[in-house]
Amino acid sequence: MKHLTLLSTLLGIMILISCRTSQKFQAQTGEDKALFKAINELNRKPDNAKAQSDLIVFYPQAKQYHEEMIAGYNNSNDINRYDKILVQLNALQHIYNSIMATPGTASLLKPKSYVKEIEAVREEGAEVYYRQGLDFAALEGRSNNLNAYKAFHKSNDFIAGYKDVTGLMKDAYQKSIVHIVINPIEDRNIYFTNWSANDYTYRPEEYQQLLVNELSGAASNGFPARFYTDRELRRTGLRPDWAVDIQWVNIDPIQSTPHTYSREVSREIQIGSDTSGKPVYKNVKAILQVTERNYGMRGDLEYRVNDLVENRSIDYGRLNDDVSWTERYATYRGDSRALSQQDWALINNQNGYNRNPSRSEVMNSLMRKMYPDLRRRIQYSLK
Repeated sequence: MKHLTLLSTLLGIMILISCRTSQKFQAQTGEDKALFKAINELNRKPDNAKAQSDLIVFYPQAKQYHEEMIAGYNNSNDINRYDKILVQLNALQHIYNSIMATPGTASLLKPKSYVKEIEAVREEGAEVYYRQGLDFAALEGRSNNLNAYKAFHKSNDFIAGYKDVTGLMKDAYQKSIVHIVINPIEDRNIYFTNWSANDYTYRPEEYQQLLVNELSGAASNGFPARFYTDRELRRTGLRPDWAVDIQWVNIDPIQSTPHTYSREVSREIQIGSDTSGKPVYKNVKAILQVTERNYGMRGDLEYRVNDLVENRSIDYGRLNDDVSWTERYATYRGDSRALSQQDWALINNQNGYNRNPSRSEVMNSLMRKMYPDLRRRIQYSLK
């Protein structure tokens, strides 16, 4: 039993060693690729002399490169320098961790850990953004409160719960909330002057509500905004700060020429039996003449985001896309018994040929294609 336990222990150690030496480290910046190639070679084969030599050359170069970048950012007045410095420090710490995890490399280099430097930069960044937030919070206006919220949020990113930043962030958020109305999507029956009165499957109010729902979900993750339809605002009596107007400005048909082609179809059918009772077959044929037409519609959709309080434009844009359909019908000559179910479907589709697509088909298809981009653009304009 003792020998079995020892064997199990040795087996476990061998598995751990093999797992450790099989891991592969990735460079976090392009400049470190040569260094990590050497690290990975040594991780795979610790006695690789060339990889050891490369490591001794490339580690000081990588260290010098990142430290020079840090020195450059430290001489900058840009408040975003703390993020950039952290990128470089994290790359250096990743190099340190990778070397320490690779057998035999630490003794070759005596690498430096940057944990203390990372902590110091986080502390300094949190304090700088915290003070910036206080400066904005002391000023009047929603935009200043929004900037205060962003600064406090950034401070909290560097050190979660830094000083009293959580409460300050919440207060600035509440003061900077924008009430935004998504107005009805207008189309003014562009192009469709004779569409069926019973064609109600395109409902622009559904896309309007979808925008409100999805933008509200996105805003809950950061941007201080509340979204409403015009109907909801009338019920609540709120006055909107911003308005989003969406309108179809153009829908044009894409012309196409009918295309006709023929194909022969055939089938073996049983026409009877011989004197011995065996089935007798005959090959029957027909010529199928197929006519097809491609329909297309191109649409242009405009959106505007306006600040109603300050009477200024936040964003404007135009999206365009197109949709297409193909209609087919067929006639035939020859023996009808040669036709398949698919052939008969084309023959019986004559009523569908030259059928203009309905208003709802066009509008729903165009809107489904444009909607994701429309939502992204509106969301982006709020930042």
